[in-house]
Amino acid sequence: MGTLNPVEETGQSGFFATRADFLVNWGRKNSLWPMPLGLSCCGIELMAMIGPKFDLARFGAEAARFTPRQCDLLIVAGTLTWKMAQACRQIYDQMPDPKWVIAMGVCSSSGGMYDSYAVCQGVDSILPVDVYVPGCPPRPDAVIDAILKLQKKIARESPTGRLAGTGEAIVDEGTGVLHMPPNRAVERSTLDLHPHDPRARRAARESK
Repeated sequence: MGTLNPVEETGQSGFFATRADFLVNWGRKNSLWPMPLGLSCCGIELMAMIGPKFDLARFGAEAARFTPRQCDLLIVAGTLTWKMAQACRQIYDQMPDPKWVIAMGVCSSSGGMYDSYAVCQGVDSILPVDVYVPGCPPRPDAVIDAILKLQKKIARESPTGRLAGTGEAIVDEGTGVLHMPPNRAVERSTLDLHPHDPRARRAARESK
């Protein structure tokens, strides 16, 4: 179950037997059309990944389209600011289902070094993310590894159960949407204070 099994027949060429879920997922995972959203220096590594040296075409995901209506994989590469967040969400909403998201680099995953009011602290603040790629910037082979992990995730889905509404479908929507208002940095605790700050000393005494 889950592979193409040849069935022998006498006097005929035979046929293959498989599951509908496996066949649909096999087609989806081997024909990903990425929507590259290069926002910062990670975009250069994204270009190198599609280039001939790393050859993303080996995994069936080289058909990069710059229109969201023809894509099913959004790769957010780089620093996502709140000014760009609305456009990023609009691109995601215009992509047809099923669709997946890769957060490429530490900036798109968690805001990175830019702990400021202008930078979105992770793209999962506005849309669900399936695979996170660490690095500043990550190497192209690290992003290829993320695509391979995404392919394994797609292979576990159940599109027929989702279509029939039987309740047995494996539906993974990523991390979910976290509503975080703009112009607001990450909440700080006493652990973020300088060791000589009186508030940090007071918290250290209370913890003992």
